[in-house]
Amino acid sequence: MGSAFLEDPGVDEFLGLSLTALEVDEAYVQVVSHYDASLALYTLNHECYGCPLEKEGVVAPGTTVNLTLATDHPWTFLLNTDGSHDYILPEDKSGVCVVEGAKLGEFGVYQLNVSQDANCTFTSLKEPVFQYGAIVIAVAVYTAVALLAAAAPALYRWMARRYAQARDDGSQVELQMAGSTTTPTPEGGKTPATNTPPAKPRLKSLDTFRGMAIVVMIFVNYGAGSYWFLEHATWNGLQVADLVFPWFMWIMGVCIPMGLRSALRRKTPKHKIFFRILKRSIKLFVLGIILNSLGGWIMLDQYRVPGVLQRFAFTYLVTAGVALALSPDQPPQYQSDVGIAMADVLQILPQWVVHLVILAVHTLVTFLLPVPGCPTGYLGPGGVALLQNGTPSPECVGGATGEVDRWLLTTQHIYQNPTAKLVYKTAAFDPEGVLGSLTSIFQVFLGLQAGMVVQTHHTHRGRLGRWVAWGLLLGAVGAGLCAASINDGVIPVNKNLWSLSFVMVTSCFACFLLALCYLLVDVWGVWSGAPFYQAGMNSIFLYVGHNVTYNVFPWHYAVGRMNTHLAILTETLWGTTLWVLTALYLHHKGKFYTV
Repeated sequence: MGSAFLEDPGVDEFLGLSLTALEVDEAYVQVVSHYDASLALYTLNHECYGCPLEKEGVVAPGTTVNLTLATDHPWTFLLNTDGSHDYILPEDKSGVCVVEGAKLGEFGVYQLNVSQDANCTFTSLKEPVFQYGAIVIAVAVYTAVALLAAAAPALYRWMARRYAQARDDGSQVELQMAGSTTTPTPEGGKTPATNTPPAKPRLKSLDTFRGMAIVVMIFVNYGAGSYWFLEHATWNGLQVADLVFPWFMWIMGVCIPMGLRSALRRKTPKHKIFFRILKRSIKLFVLGIILNSLGGWIMLDQYRVPGVLQRFAFTYLVTAGVALALSPDQPPQYQSDVGIAMADVLQILPQWVVHLVILAVHTLVTFLLPVPGCPTGYLGPGGVALLQNGTPSPECVGGATGEVDRWLLTTQHIYQNPTAKLVYKTAAFDPEGVLGSLTSIFQVFLGLQAGMVVQTHHTHRGRLGRWVAWGLLLGAVGAGLCAASINDGVIPVNKNLWSLSFVMVTSCFACFLLALCYLLVDVWGVWSGAPFYQAGMNSIFLYVGHNVTYNVFPWHYAVGRMNTHLAILTETLWGTTLWVLTALYLHHKGKFYTV
């Protein structure tokens, strides 16, 4: 493999620039001016949607300015003789030199040259490296491991059969020599029972789905190899990291009807069932509060209240509580074809009413609550994306969603470093805040609806058909709300806000993924679900464990200056793999930890 494939810049310096000083997804841009007057330099990273060009500095005649810029999104450059403004709106850009949509590559060196007669050129002085080489290597290695793991049991069974056949042949020879005609009995001298009914099979696809979510979550939280498309979207949009949390909540909802039906069948009083729900919610909430102190964040006057497990606790309490209150002891039986076909919806119709009311409350607050100094109904990140009288609006981040958290929890007790802060220069904003919990409840309820399919449809075709139908319906609603785009539409897909379109789109993908797992694992039986099935059986242990060991060896290590995707991805996969192996070991030992 060539050095470029492994992200080696090739040389330590180029034109006096230290290439080894660059981090992942960074490049140098030299701005060279031969113009006869000083020029103000403005830049805009296209990751910052709706943002103005921001002033970087001044380039004097005959000088060179070196910039270190991110390579994950294109850039726009503007050189203008008028530098009196800190920001220039994209629609107002004009000047001596304008370069739009310049694409940079990792460890590349580029030059923006302005000649004396105002001719502007943008050229590549050193070609970038191939930054996806680490992914190619990782896919090849894990594919080989998966193939070996799949082939090993078959090889073992073949060898066991050969050994058993050879042993039986030897035993028959001995019996014939002894003149015995006794038929061998099974081991232990006992005949197998034939009248014991088989136990009701557990749907392994549910644990497989949950295991996929927790493994991807660990991979993302451990850095995802510093590939931007595997991490969280800055504001609007949907990337790989944005899927795992809603999927985790959704699959929690899938399991609620099964637990309730089982308890009601055992004639367990409803107040005792609710006590169990409340007890589990309190455990999750307290555990989440404790995890918020990791990294030394223990100052009570600045202690963060929301969090991942806290949202799990709240949404589970509400969704399971509503389901318990509105579930009859005996589910109704339908005689008509329509009633039988729609039983999964009809049995929880009162719950739909309650959750649609919760959804309506969220929508009304989002679009009608006045936010001081901000447009009513604003859904954007604020900051430089919302200039008012030429000044950024950092406190407008998230509109009403951010305002509700600042009012109920205060600014000091919410997340201080949201994904939008670096790009949009916003204030504190909590992606697990109060208002987003209402749509999260609806997400869990959509999972509950998918779980009702298991209760009311008892054929493989019926279950698969319902999950696919729900996936298509939810996907269509989500696409309609966001106009099938990133930033357009009435309600864009946004994890930070936990927008309704985000709920619909992620639930759509969840339905399809569950249907696929069910088909492969429970119907065709061509996949055991490993290693995700084992991880799903101990998901809460893996979640807590990977948070606690975030900076602990052997899950994490550093070798020199790890400034390539290959080095970071290797370390990320190492830590993730250790937790998968831990899940396999716990499953082998029969140890399962829940709350």
